[in-house]
This record gives sequence, C-alpha cells and structure tokens, in this order.
Amino acid sequence: MIVLKYVKTLDARFISHIDLLKHMSRILRRAVVPVKHSQGFNPHALIFFSPPTVLGVNSYAEYVAIDTDMKGEEVFTRYNNSVPEGLKAIEWFECAKNPNIQGKSVSADYVFDVDYFDVDLSDGLTVTYKKKEDFVTEDISGKICGTFNADGRLGVRLASGNNNLRADRLATALNEKYGKDIKVTTIAKLCQYVLVDGVEKSVDEYLRETP
Repeated sequence: MIVLKYVKTLDARFISHIDLLKHMSRILRRAVVPVKHSQGFNPHALIFFSPPTVLGVNSYAEYVAIDTDMKGEEVFTRYNNSVPEGLKAIEWFECAKNPNIQGKSVSADYVFDVDYFDVDLSDGLTVTYKKKEDFVTEDISGKICGTFNADGRLGVRLASGNNNLRADRLATALNEKYGKDIKVTTIAKLCQYVLVDGVEKSVDEYLRETP
C-alpha cells in the first residue's frame, strides 16, 4: 500500500470530493499505476482517501492510499507526471495495509488569512447554515480544539472525522461575531491528525511509524 501526500490548490481546490474520487482512478490509469481491485460482483479500485476538504479551501495535507505492488518512488513520479500543479504529490509513504486515515482522523490545522486575534469561546460561538431543507443554528465552540499564532495569522485546530467542523462555517461565525472578512478561498489546511492508541499524532508521523 502506497500513500501519497498531495496538495489541493489553485483550480483543483474547486473540485468536489465526489468528483475527485472519480478523477483519481482516471489519473492513476493515465499514470499507468496498477491498482488492485476488490473481489465480488462489483469490484472497485482499492483507493482510500483522508477526510474531504471543503470546496474552495487550499490544502497542503491531503492523502490517498493506493493498493498497488508498484514501488512508492515510481508511483510518486508517475502520479506527478499525470496531474496539474494543484494536485501535485509532495511526499510518499509505504504501509503494509490501508492506514485508515479517514476512520482515525480527529482534527486538522488551518490558517485563516486574517491577523491573529484572541477568539473568545467562553460564551460559545454559533453559526447558522442550511441543512437539507431547514436552517440550523449550532454552537461550534466545542469543535474548536485550539487557536495558535501562525506567523501573525490566525491558526485554528478544528475537529475532524465523525464530529468535524467545516472551516467555512467557522469563517462565517468569526465574520459575524468579530466583523471580519475571511473568505473561504484564503483558508489553508496545513496538517491532519489521527488518534492512535489514545495518542494524537500528525498523519505524517503516524504513516512513518506504520509498518
């Protein structure tokens, strides 16, 4: 199993996760990377992704695990020769089996293009958004794991996985409460984290330690 860490920037950040699922199989076919398939009546390519990033947000920490017998360096080179700049791989890892990044994901770091300021969560932080046919108001303060100064910009660690907080919804809440003008297209995901045996680790650290 080869895991590619890749970016999703430039025009590629406007590709939905569902469309990317379809495109990745085509990319790997174009790159002539032999991908194994599941058994049974309706076999599918054994390709596994990290949690999706909101449409329009830049990401420098996307992951795709590919079940293949090809060597990692060759997969890395062939993949990069077959994708636009906005989807380039920046690192590769080798694992014996699917590392299940999606299932183990707990949080992710983002940087918002606004000067760093203290985000007061003592009285909660709410956002209203449309869910199916209704509008829902949610207190999202419990899904903000922390904030940090990212070279003068606002860095936030948001819950990911099953209890995730979308970065665009936080941007909306901050704009409304603090009068900011954070645009989705200026947000960047920098790092993803997983929970392994009760310990939170960056995905890179986890993959380096996984045999």
